[in-house]
Amino acid sequence: SVRGKCVPHTDGRFRVEVGYHAQLVAVFKTIPSKNYDPATKTWNFSLVDHQQLMEEASALACVSLRPLEGTSGGDAAAPARDGAPLAALLKLCTGWQKPGAAVQGQCILVSPRRFEVDVGFSVDVIAAFKQMPTKNYDMKSRKWSFSLEDYKRLMDLLSKIAAVEVEPLPRAVVQAFSARFDGTEARSSQVPEADLSGVDPALTCSLMPFQREGVNFAVSRQGRLLLADDMGLGKTVQAICIAAYYRSEWPLLVVAPSSVRFTWAEGVIVLHLTKSRAPTSSGGTTKEELCDCGLSLLPAAFRRWLPSLSADNINVVVKAKDGLQSGLVNIISYDLLSRINKQSGRPFNVLIMDESHFLKNMKTARCKAALPLLKAAKRVILLSGTPAMSRPSELYTQILAVRPLLFPRFHEFGVRYCDAKQSTWGWDYSGSSNLGELKLLLEEALMLRRLKSDVLSQLPAKQRKVVTVTIDGINSRIKAALSAAAKQLAKGHPNKKEEKEALLVFYNHTAEAKLQAIMEYITDMLEGGREKFLVFAHHKLVLDHITAELEKKNVVYIRIDGSTPSAERQQLCEKFQFSSSSCVAVLSITAANMGLTLHSADLVIFAELFWNPGVLIQAEDRVHRIGQTNNVNIHYLVAKGSADDHLWPLIQEKMNVLEQVGLSESNLSDN
Repeated sequence: SVRGKCVPHTDGRFRVEVGYHAQLVAVFKTIPSKNYDPATKTWNFSLVDHQQLMEEASALACVSLRPLEGTSGGDAAAPARDGAPLAALLKLCTGWQKPGAAVQGQCILVSPRRFEVDVGFSVDVIAAFKQMPTKNYDMKSRKWSFSLEDYKRLMDLLSKIAAVEVEPLPRAVVQAFSARFDGTEARSSQVPEADLSGVDPALTCSLMPFQREGVNFAVSRQGRLLLADDMGLGKTVQAICIAAYYRSEWPLLVVAPSSVRFTWAEGVIVLHLTKSRAPTSSGGTTKEELCDCGLSLLPAAFRRWLPSLSADNINVVVKAKDGLQSGLVNIISYDLLSRINKQSGRPFNVLIMDESHFLKNMKTARCKAALPLLKAAKRVILLSGTPAMSRPSELYTQILAVRPLLFPRFHEFGVRYCDAKQSTWGWDYSGSSNLGELKLLLEEALMLRRLKSDVLSQLPAKQRKVVTVTIDGINSRIKAALSAAAKQLAKGHPNKKEEKEALLVFYNHTAEAKLQAIMEYITDMLEGGREKFLVFAHHKLVLDHITAELEKKNVVYIRIDGSTPSAERQQLCEKFQFSSSSCVAVLSITAANMGLTLHSADLVIFAELFWNPGVLIQAEDRVHRIGQTNNVNIHYLVAKGSADDHLWPLIQEKMNVLEQVGLSESNLSDN
């Protein structure tokens, strides 16, 4: 074993005097404020990281570190109820398997302070349960639960029953909730107020109370978090404020989808707004103006301010040959990030990843390009209203970016939360399991998520309606194609890939079959007095048909799809927002579901469905966001006898999974 101690180093820092240990060095490298002194061959860190270091080091069974004098060593080093340190609790995570055990079960966290044991019946197990002071038996679920204070004692008893195998709580759960095992709080329920005196008051004064709480939370987590607030709650302005708090550590890198790069370029100027600004007609600043400037990030609003951060200091990378480090603030798209020469030089200490669900697949070039930057950064701010679009596996890379030691290996995460199954072709991680526990872990360890219903009671309700449309008037060619596609889908398929391919063919034919019904519905809306609304579709065929018909009717419209240049999107949005006459926004589901504010409308029509419910919710919230003053109506056009019959139940099922993880309050149903 290796023993060492933490001692004062310089003002605000401490160093660790300890012998070499490979795993401990790996821990050192994950601490944001790490610094290695080759002269003394010691590592030193900021005092703010003392608790995190002690927590991570205590997880190593062969390492014993004495904390700084005058500290407790952090919650993770606190003894458990029976006097055992965290290392003893983590030891329970290994060697628990008992091949051939007649009775099997597992421990599951069911609240921040209690766990449940899901296990088959055994007289010896029940006897052990009854010895626990905090035992509780639920008559409905027929399961026993206990306080975390009883965890180690119970697991010790169960491990002695030869015929019983009980899987312990995962290592990540034990680490995240470590202090709860002795009855104390892992962290104060009241997040301390961050000192934002160094951030321009024009920015801090524009924050709503819950947004200020978001900044406080981020600072309390040393600038490393997944900010997963519901769409429309102003994640961007919170991220800008968090980044401004760490201004001395810049350069700052913002990685965002290509379509919103220029929105960030406009919005980032708010970081150093001067105290003077163009007055309103009444001589003051209205609440609406503050809302626009801080949340919607409309360029028109920013032009009223005089930024001290000059345009020369903002580098928006538009070509792969452009330099990535030429600005104090650098903004790049995910796709360009994978193609650009990263160059050696000063790392980006502060990193914002907008729409971080773009990192959901570790095998993609964008993810491989982002991970080294995330690993080197001291502050990592991930932003996504939909961190997982359809399944828990999509969360893993984001967890790895913020808390790399929670689940160093994906398989461990996959077995626990993705219902991993081994097949002839390898492991399948597309499922879901223990979602309640995963939600608790995310909220405790790295994620802050507020729903509109939690913080904006004044925000109008979102009401969904399924509109059944008929496709009886289609010609014989389309009818035959639909029928053939339906029969092909109904056949048995040996794997999911072939089944999805068959559904995709059916989906493509459905687009053509719905054209007449879609246009009839849009016409009804216009004739019924609807002046402004959004129409989302997926196929170019559908988008082209809608715009052609609107032109024939002399209806003003804007169109944003994958071919719309990034720089033009904001202009089109402003045209729609400030139009005083009828205007229809014709939008691609995949190309216009984020980065746009169109809340001057209160009706959204989905001409087509889409596989991914997270994308649908993002699209809905182009209008259901701060600044909206009316009830928002969402109409889904569903054609019976088409691929919609298969897609709609699929969407509902995926949305229910997201709800269980706490990543959606939007349960799609037939209203």
